[in-house]
Amino acid sequence: MEVLNLLNIRRKPLAQRYLEKDQSGYSVVQMAVALTCIGIVTTLTFPLLTPVIEISEVLIAEKYLLDAVKECQMGLINGEDNPFYTLPPQSIGFGFISTRRFQYPYTGIDGECLSDSGGNILSAQRMSNNQVIPTFSLNINVVTGEKTSEGDVPSFIDWWEGSYSPFIQEDDPLLL
Repeated sequence: MEVLNLLNIRRKPLAQRYLEKDQSGYSVVQMAVALTCIGIVTTLTFPLLTPVIEISEVLIAEKYLLDAVKECQMGLINGEDNPFYTLPPQSIGFGFISTRRFQYPYTGIDGECLSDSGGNILSAQRMSNNQVIPTFSLNINVVTGEKTSEGDVPSFIDWWEGSYSPFIQEDDPLLL
């Protein structure tokens, strides 16, 4: 009789044998091994993601600057005497690297497109480690779309220099 019971146990699927042992979860050792493996993989992959995070933050900053130009030019096209643009949040970063962030200073009056010199200059300045002087900055004239940069601009930002005008031609009298 006992020989038959042993044969029956061996014929049962592996999953069914584990269920019969009344296990309902992971042991502490299994959980510790799993968390250690996740920690090692995270430690190895995070430095590889840092450039991707940097590029993403720059693209977000660029989007805020270009959106301000679009808002100002649409205001000029619609005949507004003093068009406004939406100010970006004053400090932006993903939070993974808390010592780096973008700040958005501007010339003129906040949110106004036009200033005494023609157009308000909106900047995206990369600040690091609570520095007073930015590492680099991307500047744009919110009326004409003229783009400039200052500081140690990373090599992957090769599209920034020049002019950008989504709605108004460069020689249009609205920009003069």
